[in-house]
Amino acid sequence: MSEEGGKGRRRMDLPKRREDLERISEEVEAREHSEMEEEHHHHHHEEEVEDVVSVLELLVDSLNANYKSLESTVNIHSDEIIRIYKILAKIVEACGEADPSAREKSLKEAVELLRPPVKA
Repeated sequence: MSEEGGKGRRRMDLPKRREDLERISEEVEAREHSEMEEEHHHHHHEEEVEDVVSVLELLVDSLNANYKSLESTVNIHSDEIIRIYKILAKIVEACGEADPSAREKSLKEAVELLRPPVKA
């Protein structure tokens, strides 16, 4: 580079040799290639994030479906447990009855509770 006049402006001297021109051309191509790789890597990273988010959404949906299924099962079992306690209460009541007809009545109620509920 050389200075033009005394004003501090610089003028770039272009290389004269073919080897220098080729080297500069290779450096420019290498920079462009590096920038393209960086841009591609950034785009690839965005795709990976989108894939992870998509998988997480599927997992949340799956967990939600499993939760609903478990909730339904728990409700069924809790109803059955309540029914068992009612039956046991009737049996205990029958054991505490001195009157045979009252005992028989309590045991019949326990047997009724053993029958599966009629669903409408």
